[in-house]
Amino acid sequence: MNFRSAMEKVEFRVFDDEISHDDVVRFISDNGLERTPAILNVEGRKVATNFLATRELLCSYLNICVDDLARFLASLSSPGRIEVVRAEYEELSNLRDLPVPKYFEGDAGRYITAGIVVTGNGNDYSSYNASFHRMLILDGKRMAARLVPPRHTYLRWREAVERGEDLEIAISIAPHPLFMFAAATRVGEGMEYAYAASLMGRLGVVEVDGLHVPESEVVIRGRITGEMVDEGPFIDITGTYDRVRKAPVVEVDAIYAREDFYFYSITPAGYEHQILMGIPYEPEIYRAVAKVCRVKNVVLTAGGRHYLHAVVQIEKVTDGDGKNAILAAFSAHPSLKHVVVVDDDIDIYSTEDVEYAIATRFQADRDLLVITNVRGSSLDPSARDNITAKMGIDATAKGDKEKYRRVY
Repeated sequence: MNFRSAMEKVEFRVFDDEISHDDVVRFISDNGLERTPAILNVEGRKVATNFLATRELLCSYLNICVDDLARFLASLSSPGRIEVVRAEYEELSNLRDLPVPKYFEGDAGRYITAGIVVTGNGNDYSSYNASFHRMLILDGKRMAARLVPPRHTYLRWREAVERGEDLEIAISIAPHPLFMFAAATRVGEGMEYAYAASLMGRLGVVEVDGLHVPESEVVIRGRITGEMVDEGPFIDITGTYDRVRKAPVVEVDAIYAREDFYFYSITPAGYEHQILMGIPYEPEIYRAVAKVCRVKNVVLTAGGRHYLHAVVQIEKVTDGDGKNAILAAFSAHPSLKHVVVVDDDIDIYSTEDVEYAIATRFQADRDLLVITNVRGSSLDPSARDNITAKMGIDATAKGDKEKYRRVY
C-alpha cells in the first residue's frame, strides 16, 4: 500500500494549468478545493494535497463508516504486518528540485509541511519513530526543522547532540495517507510503525541508506545537526502566526524520488492540517470517557479547528455522568479547551442539534464546569504562557427524561 494505491480509493481533481510555488493557497481557495483531494501543477511538478482533508476520506481508507471512527480507533488491536518492498528511485540534485510552496506572504520562506521525520535502527522496527515536522528551506542542501520538546524526535536529537553527533534521519513525503495519520498520532515511543501496520493491514517499507522508510514518493536522507537558526514566522492550526524560535539545521545528504513523483503539501491551518492534528485525540477521549460512563461517540469540531473543542455523546445512567465525562475528556486531551456532553439522541455532527441540547438541557448555574489556571494549548493566542481556563457544558437531560422527549 502506497500513495498511488490510495489514489485509487478516492475521487480527486487534476489541474494541468501551471501555477507558481507561492500561488498554491490562492489557487485552492479560488477553486473551492479546501476539502477536495487534488493534484496541482506547481512549476511543472505534481503536487498532491487534501487526500486527508475530511473524516470521510480517512474512513474510506479504513473501510469504515464515519460514525464508527472514534470507536474503531479506540478499539484497534490487529497487529498488521511490516514487510520490506522494492521501490525504484532516481536521485535529485538538491531541494530546489522539489516544488516546495511558500504558503502565505508573511511566512519565513518555503516550507515542507508534509515531511515525516523517521529515525530508527536497521530492521528493528520497535526502534523507529515517525512524526511530522515543518521544515523551512534555507538553501539547496539545508533546512530548519521545528522540533517540539519533549516529543520523541526532539529527545533523540538532544541525546545525539549531547554525544557530539548528528541525528541520522530520513524524511518521508507522500506515503500512504494512513501512514500519515499514524505519524500524526501520539503513540508510545517506537510504536508508529506497528500502529500504521494495524491501520493498513500491511505496511511496506523500503531500505534507504540503512533506514527502513515507508514506501513514499520522495525520501530525503540527512542529519539533524546541533547548529541553530531562526525558524518562523509560520501559520499554525489556528490560522495565526506562530512566533520565531531557534531550530536545528537539517543537512541534506541525498534526495530520492519516484519517476514522475507526487510531492505532498498540507496547507497550514487548512482542514487537512486540522484533521491530522485533532482526530487522533478522539479515540483517546473515547477511551478515557469509557472508564467513567457509557460513551457512544466523540467528535472534535470544526469551529475549534478540530483540536480545541469537543462534543462527547453518552448513554446517561446517572446525573453525575455528564460532569465525569467532561473531566475525563480534559484528562485525555490536555489542549482541549471546551467540551459539550450530550445524550445519545443528539447528532454530534450537527452544530444545530448540539446547540439545541444546550438550549433545552443546560442551566449555567448548575451544569457549567469551569477550570481555571490550567495548562492549555500553546497554539491558543488567548492563553497566557500556555495557561488557560477550560469550560465543560453538561447538556444532558436531568431528572424526568420524558419531558425532554423530542416529538418534532
